[in-house]
Amino acid sequence: MADKQIKIDPEGVRAFGAGLQSYVDKDIAPTTDFVTYQLQSFGAFGIHSASPTVQDAALQYWNTMNQAITFLSALSHNTGALARTAHDLVTTYLDADIDSADFLKAVEGGASKGLTASERAADQAEQVQTRNAQLEERRNMHGGAE
Repeated sequence: MADKQIKIDPEGVRAFGAGLQSYVDKDIAPTTDFVTYQLQSFGAFGIHSASPTVQDAALQYWNTMNQAITFLSALSHNTGALARTAHDLVTTYLDADIDSADFLKAVEGGASKGLTASERAADQAEQVQTRNAQLEERRNMHGGAE
């Protein structure tokens, strides 16, 4: 698993999110507004016609226009949510990258301190052994007396 990494291009993801948001603002929202205006601004043609065929055609038209408005509204909302998610993804990724780097530094720092403490302990043990060896040598030189 150590060889697997998640890498993203933050600027690429930001550009993707900004492009989506631009698309929503420039194309989808105005189209939704236009279709809504068209549907609501003009009278319901054919509804009051004596012809059942014209009435059915008018009803189908209005149902289709309502479906178009619903679709465009959902598209606008979902695309905007996707654009915000792309922005949030970059922010979260960069924050996590900083946090993991800080954590790694702390772990490495702790390991370094542990190594230093181990080295000190080993050095102290060596000093004690040297002192004990010197004492033993003195005892041997003086016939066992200090």
